[in-house]
Amino acid sequence: MTAHVPPTAASENKKIKNRKVPSYLVRETIDDIPFYYRDYKAVLSKKKTLEETRGDSGLQSIIKAYLMKLFAAQLDWDRYQPVSGEVGNHLDLRTNLSLDLAVYDNAVLTPDKINEKYIAVPPKIVIEIDIRVTLEDSTTDIFDPYILTKVNKLLAFGVERIIWVFTKNNTIIVAKPGNTWEIFRLDDEVVLLEGITMNIGGYLKSKGIGI
Repeated sequence: MTAHVPPTAASENKKIKNRKVPSYLVRETIDDIPFYYRDYKAVLSKKKTLEETRGDSGLQSIIKAYLMKLFAAQLDWDRYQPVSGEVGNHLDLRTNLSLDLAVYDNAVLTPDKINEKYIAVPPKIVIEIDIRVTLEDSTTDIFDPYILTKVNKLLAFGVERIIWVFTKNNTIIVAKPGNTWEIFRLDDEVVLLEGITMNIGGYLKSKGIGI
């Protein structure tokens, strides 16, 4: 009689590594390099559902709602179009990005460019909240291959301002073409667009949300 030996964590990881990752677990592609949803391995091992992996956290949802509230109250909607969610942006044949929030100039995102495909024109500003991707080798530092590359790709594409919010580090990074990156704290006033500023830390505190 052969005894049943339960699989070890190492053997399970090896199976996952050798398995082809389905395209629906790829959140973004930059220069043909796939960046997977952060918990994609948990989906492959059936420990999490796809919806659990792709959905926003409560904190991300609240921050997005705050920013959209600012845009609803202060943005010139005749001139600009704000969008949120996983906004698909097609840069080139090798690069498709997913953006948390973006504001498009209506003169650039004209009606004929809005269809069932990813948007293929640059937003005026992009706002990212935390990091929701990983590489197949999850031990690889994500800053250079993902954050730095994504920011530079967006700037080269024509984006005028990229704001990246890192809630765990209480840090906001702002990148603009030709400028060094500016670094702020969450409770600093940060310019979004002409005449519109955000204070994420202050808003969260006003709601009794600690981070």
